[in-house]
Amino acid sequence: MRHIRSFLFFGIISLLAYLIYYIISQDLSDTNKVSYDFNDEKIVTSAMDSISNMEPTLDTIERIFLVYLTQVEDFEAKAEIENDFVNFQIFKSHQLVFEKKMKNFKIKNLISSDLNNNQQPEFWIFGDDSAHKFQILGYEYNKNSFNLIKFPNLKGRQEFGYSGNDSLYLVKSDIVRSFQFKNDQYSDLINGVRVCFYSLGPDNSFVLKKTLDFENE
Repeated sequence: MRHIRSFLFFGIISLLAYLIYYIISQDLSDTNKVSYDFNDEKIVTSAMDSISNMEPTLDTIERIFLVYLTQVEDFEAKAEIENDFVNFQIFKSHQLVFEKKMKNFKIKNLISSDLNNNQQPEFWIFGDDSAHKFQILGYEYNKNSFNLIKFPNLKGRQEFGYSGNDSLYLVKSDIVRSFQFKNDQYSDLINGVRVCFYSLGPDNSFVLKKTLDFENE
């Protein structure tokens, strides 16, 4: 009788261990399943080339000396570097309607959009802060004021192996964050560039649509 109980005990333990292993493996498998379109690689490569060459992507972006400019409808946003500050301003019909100064902020670019098609433009300023952490600040115009849009942090699968060198750009109706990763055991590529596609809803909430990994060029 004692042998039967021992056998049943070890059998139950083995079954529980198998179920835990199966659930974890299914979660990792589902996380890595994305709808892959070969056009994505062409679009992303083109966008990244444009950024590296400081050329316009999908909206009017210019860098003149130490000034970044972007325009949408009758709005114009400007980010000007002044010593240790970035002076970020938004104009409507040439009238100043918003201003923010950021100290020790290393700006990478400035873009404008209307991703949720609510006729209220968004402005995105992004770069590295004093702690060398990539920051994305989004502002949406609404009833003569600007509301801060909180861009989602990297989590779970997207964060594995993160090694910086971030960029932000627009692809069709998505806002896309790309960055380098290294030594990611869950990716088919050990090292490369990870590209995360987000959509923006009417309530300014984000949905992560897909994540793709590409080789470093």
